[in-house]
This record gives sequence, C-alpha cells and structure tokens, in this order.
Amino acid sequence: MTGTTATEPVRGRQRTRPVALILPAALVTAVLMVIPVVTTIARVVSDGGTGLSRFLGLPNVGQVFLNTLYWTVGSVAGAIVIGYAGALVLQSKRLRLTGVWRSLLMIPWIIPGVVGATVWRWTLSTDYGILNRTLLDLGFIGEPVRWLSDPGIVLWAVALIQIWVTAPFVMLMVSAALATIPAERYEAARLDGAGGPAILRHIILPAIRPTTGICVLTLAIWALNSFTIIWVATSGGPAGASTILPILLYQAFQNGDQALVSAVALVQVLIGAVLAVFFARTMRTDLQEQT
Repeated sequence: MTGTTATEPVRGRQRTRPVALILPAALVTAVLMVIPVVTTIARVVSDGGTGLSRFLGLPNVGQVFLNTLYWTVGSVAGAIVIGYAGALVLQSKRLRLTGVWRSLLMIPWIIPGVVGATVWRWTLSTDYGILNRTLLDLGFIGEPVRWLSDPGIVLWAVALIQIWVTAPFVMLMVSAALATIPAERYEAARLDGAGGPAILRHIILPAIRPTTGICVLTLAIWALNSFTIIWVATSGGPAGASTILPILLYQAFQNGDQALVSAVALVQVLIGAVLAVFFARTMRTDLQEQT
C-alpha cells in the first residue's frame, strides 16, 4: 500500500507534465487565431452588414463562388490522386535510389510559391511556352493553346500548378502512413490469394484513412487561402475567370474597400470553420470505429 501511495504523485506529475509543456504554445496559437477572427467579425458588425450586402450584391459573386469550389475540389482531388500514386511507387521494393527520388519529388513543395508560379507562367505561355512547343512538335495540337488567357480552361491550368505544388505533401504524409502498416498484413493477404487491387482496397486505404482525412482538410484550407499562384499567373483573369475568394479580397484591399475586405474574410473563416467541424466529426467517427 505504501509503495502504491508513493507512486501516485509521480504518476500524476507524469500525466500533467505534457499538458504543461504544450499549454504555452497552445495559448499563443489560440490568441493568434482568436484575435483576427474577433476583429473581422467586429468590423463586419460595426458597419451594419454593409460589406456583406455589397459582397452578395457583386455581379460576379456567383462566378467567384463557383471558381472557388472548382479550384478547391479539383486541386485537392488531383493532389490526393498523384500523391497517393507517388507514395505507392516509392514504397515499391523494386525502386532503386528511393531517397533520391523522394528528395527530387519534394522540390515543388519546397521552392517559394512565386518562383514556381513564375516558372509555370513561362511554361504555359501561348507564344513561347515549352508546353505548347512540345505539343506542337509531337503533333498533338494544331495551334498554340491559350492556357492562361482562355476563360474556359484557365482555372484548370492554374489548378494544375496547385496540384504540382501540393502533391508532394500528400506523398510525404502517405509514405509515412504506409511505413506503419505491418508487413505481416501484406504477407497474409498474398497467402490468401489477394492481388494488388484487393490489398489496396482492404489493407492500405483503411489503414491510412486518418492520414487521408488530414491531407484533405489541409489541402482544402490551402486551396481556400491560396493567392500566390493565381495572382502571379493570371491576376484573377481573364475577365474574372480565375478569380477566387482570396483574389477578390486582395482586389478589394487594393481599392481601399475595407468593408468588402472584412466581408470576404468572414466568408472565408466560415467556410474554413465548416470544413474543420466536418473533419473533427469524421475523425471522431473513425476513432470510435477503431475502438
């Protein structure tokens, strides 16, 4: 009894120590998050909702919301698919120099966004872009494609740049999750006659489902707050065809329209909050199913 009683304070200190270490960083993070949100809400309320009314009354507000939706869904889906494929290839035992390939594939995520967007702007140029020149030489197209000046394809062109930048992050996260799957599971599945698709469906995807959720939420938030790629490549044009919420916010800031800036920022915060709540519920459901 005496030994048990003596160890209880030690166990209590061991349990509270991690909380004490994390608490300062958690408080700083909370303050840095709460102050901007509260300030934005206060500005919207103080102007009597004028900014929101003007935002909802913009003639292109519907197009901006659609552009934001297409941009977010397309870039997230593309990054997930390519990141998964890259992680599975790097996981293959037949691949040599895995570390070198992983380092090379991480370059798009590491380099500054302005640099990557500028390189892609040159690559997708109608007149001197290497992509058009290559496609013309191979005979796939008869005339140069206006990747960044055609309203019908410009949004998907810049979405490809976003995918190029963010897919390495997915690859890194999925690779780490794949490394935690015991080799015995693969061996048992192969002994039962399971092929590659069956292993992917019944072993790999369920095991990395939480990682997939984290990647989807992170990519969605990045897409909703993405500014550099679109602004450097198209500045939201042509004719607003690639204007999403962050671009609209910056244009309002350039015009000195603080009410509209606060309104757009509030809309972005609300969208992000909805995604966070959805993610938290999904993760809680996954944890309950696993337990």
